[in-house]
Amino acid sequence: MIELSLSFEPPFNELTKTLYKKFKFNKPITVKELLEYLRGEYGEEFYNLIWDKKKEGEFSSFLSIIINGISYRSDNFLNIQLKNEDDITFLYLYFGG
Repeated sequence: MIELSLSFEPPFNELTKTLYKKFKFNKPITVKELLEYLRGEYGEEFYNLIWDKKKEGEFSSFLSIIINGISYRSDNFLNIQLKNEDDITFLYLYFGG
């Protein structure tokens, strides 16, 4: 069993109704499997925040998924195997002024 700690920064927290939640899984999972699980938990609106609306299969340029303090953007990112007690943050980068 693995336990993951997830932090949801705006606008994700508006959909999850929380800033922080722990999830338990019976077996190791990849980032891709986690995203699909969260899609089931929080719906299409959550899932759509993750992906670029103009480039199919690419993450939104505003999104940063941080695992244990490291932001990933590699081609192999979706296949990263998550480990027990990983700390994952969903962060949306806003620009403006």
